[in-house]
Amino acid sequence: MLKVSNIHAQVENTPILRGINFEVNDGEFHLILGVNGSGKSTFGKVLLGSPQYEMTKGKIEYNDEDISNIPTFERAQKGIFLSHQSPPSLDGVSAKDLLRAADKSKEEKRSLLQFKRALKENLKKVGLSQKFLNRPLNDGASGGERKKMEIASLLTLGAKLAFLDEIDSGLDVDALKAVSTGINNFLEKKGTAVILVSHSETILKYVDPTHVHVFCGGRIVATGGIELAQKVHDEGYAGLMDCVECRGE
Repeated sequence: MLKVSNIHAQVENTPILRGINFEVNDGEFHLILGVNGSGKSTFGKVLLGSPQYEMTKGKIEYNDEDISNIPTFERAQKGIFLSHQSPPSLDGVSAKDLLRAADKSKEEKRSLLQFKRALKENLKKVGLSQKFLNRPLNDGASGGERKKMEIASLLTLGAKLAFLDEIDSGLDVDALKAVSTGINNFLEKKGTAVILVSHSETILKYVDPTHVHVFCGGRIVATGGIELAQKVHDEGYAGLMDCVECRGE
């Protein structure tokens, strides 16, 4: 599904990613760990073609197509979804209207009735009231409600590859369970995959990553299975590798 080859990226001439190689196949769930500033969030934004970052080297292929130079909206139309680490509110724009506009831009068309039915079902799956349909997006919503709306949006838009940037941060137990259930529901659909950035091991009680990667200094410095996440939890990053960034120096 996704093949990233030796990508380098910078912001305002400051290098952030320094040679990332990454592959994702259908049905896989990749967990990304790493200290703050190691390039995890930047990686997601570069995958979606954020104009904030300049990709100076490498290639991004999605379903065997080179998407390195196409705009963000086209990448989204092809099925790549990026959640917000801190979901914003939109004054005067309802979740229903925003998501319907995004849904209509896709090649696979569906009726308004089909769309509204799907959105209502997905709000229910993540434990959000139907009042979130028509009120301004995230207006007055708590952090947990905003994260739930991100998952409801993912499920409603029918994306294929989800990059979830700290979707679990700041959630209470009930919200974490709801978000995790949404992630698992997404992965039950054929032809989907998830990349999750997290700082907490708590979500691992409810989801089951197939791959774990540790970012440090804009590089992937360790890759393994769930045992790697446990090693990080037990020993910290400094105990895992000899790396200035991971030691906090």
